[in-house]
Amino acid sequence: MRAAAATDVAELTEILSDAFLDDPLMVWAFAPEMRRRRVAALFGYLAEHGYVPRGACTLLPGGDGACLWLPAGEHLDRTSFWDEHGAGFVAALEGDLDRMSAMGEAMAEVHPHDPHWYLLAIGVPPHAQGRGLGGVLLAHTLALADERGEAAYLEATSPRSRALYERFGFEVIGEIQALDSPALWGMWRAPTQP
Repeated sequence: MRAAAATDVAELTEILSDAFLDDPLMVWAFAPEMRRRRVAALFGYLAEHGYVPRGACTLLPGGDGACLWLPAGEHLDRTSFWDEHGAGFVAALEGDLDRMSAMGEAMAEVHPHDPHWYLLAIGVPPHAQGRGLGGVLLAHTLALADERGEAAYLEATSPRSRALYERFGFEVIGEIQALDSPALWGMWRAPTQP
């Protein structure tokens, strides 16, 4: 495993696009004929402009998995990030934002304000699933958070991902829905002591 750099954005985008193509949230958010393009635009833009520059994203070798993390204390707020990058994000998604915008607002209502690591996405593409690589990716950054005494937060987008996160000590702190979306679960993990 290694830290992702700016030169890895295309690989991150491909991994996460493959991993999330059939994710319930993405199926709900984007029409089938546009889904691959929209999911790639979503992850590609956020990786390049929001997550990778903050130095906490990771990659597995061979395109087997990737994570988009923000370290504790970092966030993409409206005044610094979205004011600067909002128009570019809208353009990247070709204006197809109605459902994702509604979900973003619903997610913000549950998102904790205490300092924490934030996992936007963890993905293992279909060719690499079933080998425990999601757990390897999670364990890597959670060990760092624990070492620093810092909490972590994420939103689970499927019952399968929720079960994985629960095995790593995350607990549901709220259910999230927007419009007619599937349920997401906001999940918090307090740091564990070594």
